[in-house]
Amino acid sequence: MRSWTGVLDGLFFSLSPLWRLLIIALLMALMILVSRRKRFLTWGGCAAAALLGLVVMYISGISGIVLLLFFFLSSSIISHLSRRQDFIAEKGSERDMMQVAANGLPAALSMLLYRISPYPEAFIIAFAAAIAEAEADTFSGEIGRLSHSDPVSILTFTKVPKGLSGGITALGLAAGAASSFLIALLFMGTFGCTLPSLLIIASSGFLGSVFDSLLGASLQVQYRREDGSITEKAEEDGRKNERARGIKWIDNDMVNLLSGLFSVSIAIALAFLG
Repeated sequence: MRSWTGVLDGLFFSLSPLWRLLIIALLMALMILVSRRKRFLTWGGCAAAALLGLVVMYISGISGIVLLLFFFLSSSIISHLSRRQDFIAEKGSERDMMQVAANGLPAALSMLLYRISPYPEAFIIAFAAAIAEAEADTFSGEIGRLSHSDPVSILTFTKVPKGLSGGITALGLAAGAASSFLIALLFMGTFGCTLPSLLIIASSGFLGSVFDSLLGASLQVQYRREDGSITEKAEEDGRKNERARGIKWIDNDMVNLLSGLFSVSIAIALAFLG
């Protein structure tokens, strides 16, 4: 039995390319309107999201855009609610162009490869895994802030400030695993897939979020304020902070991009092995 998105996909792809582009443009305009009114995205973030949405929807139809929009809306809402004041993270709850691109490029790349590859099944699974990773990373971080226990470094297991990259909590890990599995279930309900594919998506997404924490605790750049506290912000109130550790060009956006590509690679490898 075809899913409701599968039925809509059939109708969508029966239209001429011009009508498909018009529908995508209207949907992206609605997304931009909502995102700006709710301050989920900056104007640059809206532009990046619209471009990613165009690629995904033109290739995969309604099923693909449902998955992508679910991620953008759910992650934006949870970030907006939990980051009303954040003195550590480099950026706030309003996602900019680089944040959207870092989270969305692995999914868009997987979708392009799905279109041209002789092995489309592996790359559609990778597409879902990339979204699952981004969802798991967002939810593990934001819900982890609500934990009554202090986060610990994923490398040294020593206590770290809440909100600092590389810190983990049991609540955050559980939220990451659950949200990754939720994306896998949504993929099953839209595209349809076997149980092994669902498990590949859920596990690849969660492992990618763990990899994100490992990069955050080891290679991501962090800075030290004059009072000795650690932050991910290079500059505050016109004053530059001293680099404490990490590689300068590996910021949170780069970590998100690398983690998404890691999930895609894991998903493709598992799909071929299966």
